[in-house]
Amino acid sequence: MMRALFTAVSGLGVHKSKMDVISNNIANVNTVGYKKSRMTFKETFNQTLQGASAPQGGRGGTNPQQIGLGVGIGAMDTIHTIGVAETTDVPTDLMINGDGFFMVSDDASFLNRSYTRAGNFQIDRAGNLNNADGLRVLGYRVEDMGENPTFKSNLEGLVISKAMTFPAKATTKVTLTGQLNSETEKTIDLGTVGVEPAQGNVSDDPTKDAVLLLKNGKYEVNPTYADAVAKEVSFQAFDNLGGMHNFKQVYIKIKDKQVAAGPPAINNSQYQVETFYVKKDGTMLHAGAATTPPTATGTSPILEFDSSGKLVNTPKLSLEVGAGLTNGAGALGFDVELNSDNIIMTSGESTMSDEQDGYKQGSLDTYTIGQDGIIQGTFTNGMKCSIGRLALAKFKNPAGLLKTSGNMFINTANSGSPIVGKPGESGFSTLAGGKLEMSNVDIAKEFTDMITTQRGFQASAKIITTSDEILQELVNLKR
Repeated sequence: MMRALFTAVSGLGVHKSKMDVISNNIANVNTVGYKKSRMTFKETFNQTLQGASAPQGGRGGTNPQQIGLGVGIGAMDTIHTIGVAETTDVPTDLMINGDGFFMVSDDASFLNRSYTRAGNFQIDRAGNLNNADGLRVLGYRVEDMGENPTFKSNLEGLVISKAMTFPAKATTKVTLTGQLNSETEKTIDLGTVGVEPAQGNVSDDPTKDAVLLLKNGKYEVNPTYADAVAKEVSFQAFDNLGGMHNFKQVYIKIKDKQVAAGPPAINNSQYQVETFYVKKDGTMLHAGAATTPPTATGTSPILEFDSSGKLVNTPKLSLEVGAGLTNGAGALGFDVELNSDNIIMTSGESTMSDEQDGYKQGSLDTYTIGQDGIIQGTFTNGMKCSIGRLALAKFKNPAGLLKTSGNMFINTANSGSPIVGKPGESGFSTLAGGKLEMSNVDIAKEFTDMITTQRGFQASAKIITTSDEILQELVNLKR
């Protein structure tokens, strides 16, 4: 009877422990990234009453006779199946689509590392990407912000800060695209740029009898010859410090150029391009005045179109803004592209647009985190740049990890050392942004286990009460 009592007591103990495991699973059913635990039993020891014997003579062999002495905990396993996904649309919420763990750290050197499946991250006032307990999320930062960033090779805490800036880039090329109206009136033996006469009347001086006249420091279209202007266009260029400089171009139709004698004579249409630098006070500097910035080579180029409206020449226009106009950024020089791939002549309203490769300095505006873990920032100057990349760790035996607190694990001798890599590369899982991995606890399974555990506990308790009654009967034999 004493054996039965002790065996039943062991049954009570293990079923109580299993109920503890079940209760913890149920309590964490809504915990982000939680991995459920499972407890299994094992028979602890057997007392041998009679050993086995082999067949001998006319008698057959006998089996051993043993009485079990109880039950113990066989194993407590952490089940690392993937939990269901919950869509949150929060940019810092991340889910791992497969095996692997995020890495977090609580020390300045990032060597004390923990591992978690919970991707509910947040950003502090310094821009640090942290988990809910303030541990830094580890990954790879970029070396230098710019058009071709490179990632560092060492793991660090990731930063997503509004204080991040994308450096300015000086303009090297401006490309003009559009069409010029073939019905624009031609000027005949007329200057394109002149000075307005003092009396306001057209002068006999050809430098004053011009399409564009200087008035109060600004070049304006002479109303008398307004029909000769096909298009006015403004564009900007940036210096090394991101300072913006404004330019104005005017396309003036001049006399035709005869390219073949007739009959019929063949003439090509010509448009002269005049360029002006617009100062902050609105006054203008003509690019043709080589002694005063901005200077220009290929000053006032002429665009020549054939009868099909195709540009038959490629004039070169290079502009330079003097250092005195750039506020310490030094001289700015760039080319203006005027070629047949971008400009045509046609009957209809003139249009012209510009595209240039420079930009001012910008600060971080928005960001996204891709499947490859790259944090892509969009800056206020319109540029995009990678500002970091999350790292993942995986283990040869994830079940060997040791749970700590806050949905985190640490590696042990049986889990093996972490294998660190980048999402989507070398067999590592990809990430899903705006989603969280929830608990992998199955409520129905836990309730079923709860019932069977309860019955096991009740049965073990019943053995104790029954054994007590038998012992009581034994004592009563003396009475």
